Amino acid sequence: MMTLIENEWLKLTKKKSTWIMLGLLVLLTFGITYVVRLGGADMKANDLFVSLSEMTSFLNLIVVIVAASSVAEEFTRGTIKFLLIRPFTRTQILAAKAINILLFAGLGTVCLMLSSFIASNLFLRAESPLAATDFNGLPAVVVALVYAATNLLMILFYLTLTMFISAVIRSQSLAVGLGVGMLFGSSIINSLMLLALEKYPWLKWNPFNMMNIRDTIPSLLGNPQWSVGLDTGLGYGEMAISLLVYSCFIYFITNWLFNKRDVALS
Repeated sequence: MMTLIENEWLKLTKKKSTWIMLGLLVLLTFGITYVVRLGGADMKANDLFVSLSEMTSFLNLIVVIVAASSVAEEFTRGTIKFLLIRPFTRTQILAAKAINILLFAGLGTVCLMLSSFIASNLFLRAESPLAATDFNGLPAVVVALVYAATNLLMILFYLTLTMFISAVIRSQSLAVGLGVGMLFGSSIINSLMLLALEKYPWLKWNPFNMMNIRDTIPSLLGNPQWSVGLDTGLGYGEMAISLLVYSCFIYFITNWLFNKRDVALS
């Protein structure tokens, strides 16, 4: 299994697009921070650093693209047959791909945290990452880690949903397109669901409502002033557990479909 994971990681890291996307993430983080500085606001570095410069959405987009390509690419290029003749089960192959995408997401998160910290202290009023914040006096780095860990939960959900699409569709370009469409479309669906929550309270358990988990972090850490005022009907813990349950459920369905997939025409 470790051999399979290492092989998938090598395939991922040898792609120029992988490093180009990470480079864009860093450049955009610096660019947005500089724009904030031009806005004339006398903002402290940690005010932007704790929220990772609001660049988590772009990181999620990168991960969705990588996840969509990971499975569908094997069918598009016909390389899935070479994987299946090796002494690995389809379940192991899919698991190795999922693990590598999560590792990539972790790498992207580290890059985002570092670039956000450096850019914030370079362009805004410099502060120590250990300085106390308005979040119950917690150090800025702790708050940033909570935001990062929460975003990884969201990435896990997006990952399983995107791999599900890839397992159904043979075309790599179509899988990437639908994956990106799902990422942006979920925010629109989520907004409509929020409007219906008042009339149908049970809708608070729908998976799109869980995408609001970031908005519950301020209340969780004792700084409700940072909250955008959305009434999701659920607390942070309930949403986190729900994201894990939904992710596991979708992954098991994806694994079942991947094992049943006919590769004769690939």
